[in-house]
Amino acid sequence: MLVLGEIRTCLLKNSHSVPRSSVDTLLRLTPGERVRLSDRPIAQGVSPQKLLGVDTYLPGRSGSKCRSVGTVGSRAVVTSGRVLQGSAYVTVERGPANHRLPWSRYLASPAVLLTIGKFNPTDLADGFLTSQPVSSTLDLGAVSERLISSVQLHPELDRNMPMRTKRTRVKWAARIDVDAAGGTGEFVVADDVMRTMKLTLPAVSRTDVIGFCEDLAFHDWMLSTVSRIIERGEIGSIDALRPVIDHLLHLWMPGAHVSPALLPLWDSLEQRPGFTRQWKTMEAHIRDRLMSAVVAALNP
Repeated sequence: MLVLGEIRTCLLKNSHSVPRSSVDTLLRLTPGERVRLSDRPIAQGVSPQKLLGVDTYLPGRSGSKCRSVGTVGSRAVVTSGRVLQGSAYVTVERGPANHRLPWSRYLASPAVLLTIGKFNPTDLADGFLTSQPVSSTLDLGAVSERLISSVQLHPELDRNMPMRTKRTRVKWAARIDVDAAGGTGEFVVADDVMRTMKLTLPAVSRTDVIGFCEDLAFHDWMLSTVSRIIERGEIGSIDALRPVIDHLLHLWMPGAHVSPALLPLWDSLEQRPGFTRQWKTMEAHIRDRLMSAVVAALNP
């Protein structure tokens, strides 16, 4: 089984952390469906799944294209009332026929694309991760972006952000292989905002894979955001430090909402590239700069 996804992560457009009741309101994106809220170990809200029908092509790394029909799933996630993610995903399966089926068949399998004809899962996974979408191919990033926009425009948000940040993108592809001895992952930082994650996993649920990738994208955004603030030299004063300390430093908790079956993948990421090691280094740097700013303020 092949599962594809793309996650966009950004700061919620609000001057302060949004309370639980407001998160519930922001994420009511599907009428009649409940928002999933949790408070421990870190507050998180997950919207109900939205579905979008598509008739599209999946690009292979070899240059081939595979026509696929079905629905794309998406959801919005708010962590600690502060960070927003738009997450779009789909399972790709070989269809039962070499022609398009009635829509009722596709609607019976939410967030699943059925291919028309044969397909090579490895070729499609590599093609999805490395290609730029065009009008005729699957664009999960656009689905994620629309989801983020719908939340950011909600009237409950005051649109005053405490710091300048960039959105990050994580494209991921997971091969689910029941014969796999254990999970493996290859995380690549492609550029300033783009990352890819290629996974090979044993028998795990799609929901668990999506949750792992969202957690990965969240912590990558945290690292990238604080790193950029340090590089811009904006933490030389107490005033510039305050938003980072007030809104971000306490949110670092890798694996907090990850299935136990996938926690070993986090362990491997802690070895290389060493997410928490990088985070602790930046925390120490911020503390040192803060102490320097305090000393300078006391000794004008």
